[in-house]
Amino acid sequence: MGRKDRSNKVLNHPVFAALYRIESRRFALWLPVALGLGIWLYFDARSEPAWVWAMAGLLPLVLLAGGWARRLGWAIFALSWFSLATAIGFGAATLSAHLADAPTIRYPVGETVDGRVLGISRSASGAPRLLLDDVTIHGLEASETPVHVRLTILGDPPDPMPSPGERIRVYASLLPAGDPVEPGAFDFRRRAFFERLGGIGLTRGEVILLPAGDAGLWDRARITLAQVRDRLSRHLRERLPGRQGAFSAAIIVGDRADIADEDAEALRASNLAHLLAISGLHMGMLTGLIYALARLVFALIPWTAYHFSTKKSAAIVALLAGAGYLALSGATVATQRAFIMVAFAFLAVLVDRPAITLRGLALAAAVILLIRPISLLDAGFQMSFAATVALVAGYEAMRNRTPRRPDAGPAWAIAPRILAIYFFGLLVSSLLAGLATAPIAAYHFNRTAPFGMLSNLLALPVMGFWIAPWACIAAFLAPFGLSGPALDAMGAGIELVLRIAHWVGGLPGAVQPVRAAPGIVLGLIAIGGLWLALWRGPWRFAGPVAVIAGLTIWINAPLRPDVLVAPGARLVGVMGPYGRALDHEKAQSFAAKTWLRRDGDWAGQKRAAARAGLKRDGPRLSAKLNGGWHLEVLWRRKIPPGAIETLCQDQTILIVRHGPPADGPCRYFGARDLKRAGALAFTIDGNVLTQKSAREPGACRLWTPGCRARARRYRKRRGQSKR
Repeated sequence: MGRKDRSNKVLNHPVFAALYRIESRRFALWLPVALGLGIWLYFDARSEPAWVWAMAGLLPLVLLAGGWARRLGWAIFALSWFSLATAIGFGAATLSAHLADAPTIRYPVGETVDGRVLGISRSASGAPRLLLDDVTIHGLEASETPVHVRLTILGDPPDPMPSPGERIRVYASLLPAGDPVEPGAFDFRRRAFFERLGGIGLTRGEVILLPAGDAGLWDRARITLAQVRDRLSRHLRERLPGRQGAFSAAIIVGDRADIADEDAEALRASNLAHLLAISGLHMGMLTGLIYALARLVFALIPWTAYHFSTKKSAAIVALLAGAGYLALSGATVATQRAFIMVAFAFLAVLVDRPAITLRGLALAAAVILLIRPISLLDAGFQMSFAATVALVAGYEAMRNRTPRRPDAGPAWAIAPRILAIYFFGLLVSSLLAGLATAPIAAYHFNRTAPFGMLSNLLALPVMGFWIAPWACIAAFLAPFGLSGPALDAMGAGIELVLRIAHWVGGLPGAVQPVRAAPGIVLGLIAIGGLWLALWRGPWRFAGPVAVIAGLTIWINAPLRPDVLVAPGARLVGVMGPYGRALDHEKAQSFAAKTWLRRDGDWAGQKRAAARAGLKRDGPRLSAKLNGGWHLEVLWRRKIPPGAIETLCQDQTILIVRHGPPADGPCRYFGARDLKRAGALAFTIDGNVLTQKSAREPGACRLWTPGCRARARRYRKRRGQSKR
C-alpha cells in the first residue's frame, strides 16, 4: 500500500468522516482563532520578525489556489485555510506595528510644549490630565516630536480648564513611557507605542491659551465631537448630584474622570465595574430599545407598515443610533468593538439572517483583529468575546430545552410566567457570562468576586428597564429643553445600582485575591472554552479538560519571585514570612501596588514597608534570602571606598543604583546594568538563583527604545545609499 493510499485510509476513517459530517459548517468559526494565533506569534517573538515570516502564508495559499489541498483531502484543505489565516494575522500585526511607529521621547526633557487638547481625563490621584496632539516641543526637531503627548497638571488646575480643540502652551517635564514594573507584568510602553503616545509629562506652570490654528475637515469633525462630549459631560455632572452625575457621564459619554474612588472600588468588588465601560451591554441596550421603539412606530403608521418592512426599517434606525452613540462616547476601543458586533447583528436582519449567531460573532471578531491586532491582548476584548461566545453557544445548546412561550390568555395569568422566563434567562446569562469571564478577570486583575452573580442579578434589570429607557427619553427630550425629569429618574436608578454595588462589595469575602498565573494558563483556558463552545460533537467535551489543566497549573504554579527590583532600582521588594516587604512606603506607588496585587496580597504599600525582612542601615539596604543568598543595595551616589569590593561576595546580589561597572563573585548590577535590564526578578530554588529581566538580553522590538533608534538609523542609511 502506497503512502497516498495509507494517508487516504486514515483520513477516510469513520471518526474523521463523522467529524466532517457534523462539524464541516463549524470550521469557519475558527477563523478569528487562527488570526489570533498569528497575532500572538508576532507579539510573543523576542526580536522583531522579518517580513519574510509574514509571507510564509503564501505556501498554503499556493496549495489552495492550485487545488492541491482539496485533492489531498478535507483535513489538509482545512489545515491550509487555518495556516493561511494564521499567516494573515501575523502579517496584520506586523503591518499595524510598522504603521504605528512614531517618534518618542528618548530621555527626560524639560521644555515648552505647544499642543492641541484632544481629550481630558484624570490620573489615579485625581489630577487633571490632558492629551495633546499637533504637538510642538521647543528644542526638538519635528522628526523627533511625538504625535501625542499626555500631561498631568499638578497643583491648582487652571480656571477655566482648557476644552478639547483649544491650543495651549505649558512648560512640562517629559519622559518616555515606562517599562513593565516586573518581568511579565503589563507593558505600558508597548501600549503607548500603538497609541502613538510618545511622551508623558508633568506640568506645574501656567497653562497659556494660544490662537487655534487651521484644521482639516477630519480634525474639525473630531474636535467638534470632543467638544460636544465635554459639554454633555459637564451638563450631566451639573444636573445630577455627586456620584449620580459622574456615573451618568461615564455610561453616556465615556467620561470616568469624576468617579469617586470608593464607588469605583465598590463596583470592582461587586463585579459591576463593566457597567462603567461603554461596551456590548450599553450598545446592546441602546440599540435594542431604539429597534423596538422604531419598529413599534413604523407598525403604527399605516403607510410605512404597508410599503416597508418594519423590521428592516427599525434595524436601519437602530444601526444609525448605534453609530451616533459610538461617536458621542468617544469611540474607544471597547465601544468600537461593541458597535461592530451590533452592526453585524442588524446587517444580518437586513439580509434576512439570524441576528445573533456564532458565525456573525466570529466575523465581528475577525474584523476587529484585522483592524486592531493589539486588541487581542486587551482584557476587555478577551472578556467581551468570552462572555458573548458563552451566551450564544449556551443558548444555542439549550434551544430545544428552554421553557415554552406562555399561551395566550389574560394578562394576569401569563404575566407571572413571563417574569419567571425573564429571570430564568437573566440567571442563566449571568451564570454563563460569569463562568466565561471569571478566569480572564482573575488572570489580569488578580482578584475574584464570588458574589458577582448576585450583584448582576440585582443591577442589570435596573440598567435595562430603568436607566437605559430614561436615558433614551432624556436624549429625545433634550432638544426641547425638557430632559430634566428624565435625567432625575435616571439618576434614581443610578443611585440604586451604586447602593447595590456598595452592599454586595461590603459582604464578607466579597473580594478574593489571586496570585499571578503563568501565560500558558490563559491559553489553555481560552482553547478549552472555545473547543467546548465551537464544536457540536461529543469531542467538544475535551474542552473542559484543557480548562481544568490550566487551572491546575495555576494552583500549582511556582511561588512568586523572592526579590523584585523596579526599573532603576527605585523600589525593592523581598518576600518574607508575612508577605513582601518593601523598602519605601511612598515611592513608586504603581510598582508597589502591582507587586502586591500579583502576589495576591491586599496589604497597602505603607503596611508592606513596615514588614520585617529588609534591614536598613543608612545608605545600605540588606536582606537574608533563602538558600544562603543575600541581597545588598547601595542607593546613594557617594559610595564609600572599598564598599563594592567588600560586599561583592559569593551568593550575594549586589545592586548599586549609581555604581560603575565592577567585577566580582557576586551578581552585580550597577547603573548601566540596571538601565539595560529594566525591572528584575530573582527566584531561589534550593540554592540556585534564577534571574529574569523585563528587557531580556537580545530582545529587540519596535517599541523597545534602543531597537527603534537602530531601526531608524538603518532606514536612514538605506535611504541615503539609494539616493
